[in-house]
Amino acid sequence: MKRLLTTLVILLVVIVVGLTALVMLVNPNDFRHYLVEKVAQKSGYQLAFQGDMRWHVWPTLSIITGPVSLTAEGATQPAISAENMRLDVELWPLISHHLAVEQIVLDGAVVRHTPESQPHNIVSKEPIAPSGIKTTPNQASSNQWLLDIEKVEISNSLIIWQTEKDEFNLRNINLLLKKSANKQLSIAFSGNLNKNQQELSFDAKAGIDLSQLSQQISGQISQIDYQLTGVDLPEAGISGKISANVEYLNTSPARLNLDTLMITANDSDLNGHLAATLDDIPDFKLKLSSSTLNLDSLFGTGIAMNNDGAQTTKKNEASVSENSLNSSSATRVGVKPVISGTRKEKYNLSALANFTAQTHATIKTLTYRGMVVNNVIFNAVNQAPTLTVSQLSGEAFGGTFMLPVELNYAQTPAIVKAQPDFENVNLTPLLAAFELPKKLSGVLTVKGDFSGPGYDANAIKNLWQGNAALLLRNAQLSGLNIPVLIQQSLSRVTNKINAPADSGNVTQVQQLTANGQLNKGRFNLSALKATSELVVITGNGWLNLPSETLDVNLGVQITKGWGGDLRFIQQLQSISIPLRIYGSWVNLQYQLNVERLVRDELKTQAKQAIGNWLKKEEQQQLNNLLNAF
Repeated sequence: MKRLLTTLVILLVVIVVGLTALVMLVNPNDFRHYLVEKVAQKSGYQLAFQGDMRWHVWPTLSIITGPVSLTAEGATQPAISAENMRLDVELWPLISHHLAVEQIVLDGAVVRHTPESQPHNIVSKEPIAPSGIKTTPNQASSNQWLLDIEKVEISNSLIIWQTEKDEFNLRNINLLLKKSANKQLSIAFSGNLNKNQQELSFDAKAGIDLSQLSQQISGQISQIDYQLTGVDLPEAGISGKISANVEYLNTSPARLNLDTLMITANDSDLNGHLAATLDDIPDFKLKLSSSTLNLDSLFGTGIAMNNDGAQTTKKNEASVSENSLNSSSATRVGVKPVISGTRKEKYNLSALANFTAQTHATIKTLTYRGMVVNNVIFNAVNQAPTLTVSQLSGEAFGGTFMLPVELNYAQTPAIVKAQPDFENVNLTPLLAAFELPKKLSGVLTVKGDFSGPGYDANAIKNLWQGNAALLLRNAQLSGLNIPVLIQQSLSRVTNKINAPADSGNVTQVQQLTANGQLNKGRFNLSALKATSELVVITGNGWLNLPSETLDVNLGVQITKGWGGDLRFIQQLQSISIPLRIYGSWVNLQYQLNVERLVRDELKTQAKQAIGNWLKKEEQQQLNNLLNAF
């Protein structure tokens, strides 16, 4: 038994001593030229080591280097540099001159993608070999060693990516690539991406199948946790998770599929599928569904709404005089600064010409500017130079809407054509959502055809043109009771009309119709007609959308509600009383010439009196003549 144990101990000592001698005899600097040559052959980049390479035997057998850099040909700055690099190697393969690297660890790495780090062509000053003579590099060292890498780890590193317009900094990089025996690659990647005072923090985990590398690459993005913060974003930022199954097919052209795509962003969610054909002009087919999509929490476009669906604002009360109708002014709160719609470069969509796409999306609940829209359907096709939204429909405020849109981006600014079709939509929350004065309420039906450069609120107000047919049922104009206004004015200049008992400041009509024409901020109204049991109103005028002013001439026929002289009332009921409303939307003025009505009445009475007197005189003279006979 002692002999057996002694033999085993001696054998173990021999093995340990032999392996130790192997490590001691193998100089890690011998790998320097081999690694430099391999990198140059594979990528064309120059790998440089500063300082000597040395062994590190605990806890794993490793080769430690000093500062290391990777530089493109002709570049003035390295594309990759690191404070140090550690190569964890396997011991047994060293016997057969096989450098098996279990793990590569880079610490303090900096990756640059700048003009200074890009390769540049250098004119060679070496003599050109005669035709037929081939020069071959010395490959003696490459024939002596083989290289195999199982794991790559990068920690506490930086990537600098600079383009003509922007610069991106990817900081605090932690990257782990680990390959298994069956060619399965696991990836863990985290960092912070900075651009234009915005920061994206992310932590991603994925698994990739490389067993059929020449034909396809498949895998699963198990989870990406992210948070986007900074300027021009909601105060709390945007955060969520992303997961998907990935498949890349090495066909001609190549194809990329993302199945079971799941995205969460704040309180929004998206699920779907993406299929991409990576041709010279890539083609994308995207199908998405969402139970909740809150654009306010993503873009900061929310408007405070009260329980009635109206905008919550601070109000300033002002007195109402006979010639001035002051409504409450609203303090408007905007998340983003307003940019003038005349900035044509703002509407540059030429980047859409770089790909084609088909998109289909269904959204159960969509929130935008405080508006809750249900059962949204979105279908769009991008085919240069046109983006066609064939269907954008949904349910909102008790009604339905359809908004097909076509954008032509062949020029800048992009030209937009829209054909809104709203049916039975409550007008009040719609006005509140776009921070417009809530002077008018009712149930709106509108069909329109508009076009113009640009695609935001400023462009619509300043640059668009088009026509619309308007129908407003159960309409109310707050701040002004037109019948009462006319009756009060008449009662003050003549005792033939009694002051009205109704002192409300709301004009109510069962139905209001009008034709509208938009021309670069001026919305002309024609064929305006409003009817109710008490009043019939006709007229025309205009509204200036940028300055929020109006000027409307009305003819008001009040059929009921009069009190006073019956004969005068009958006359007033049969005529259309002219009324002009003008001024700012929040400080309306009116013009009503009641003295003219009274003068006309006096003229009528005088004519009737003279006529009656003449008839009486004629009758008297006729009687006298008859009596004479």
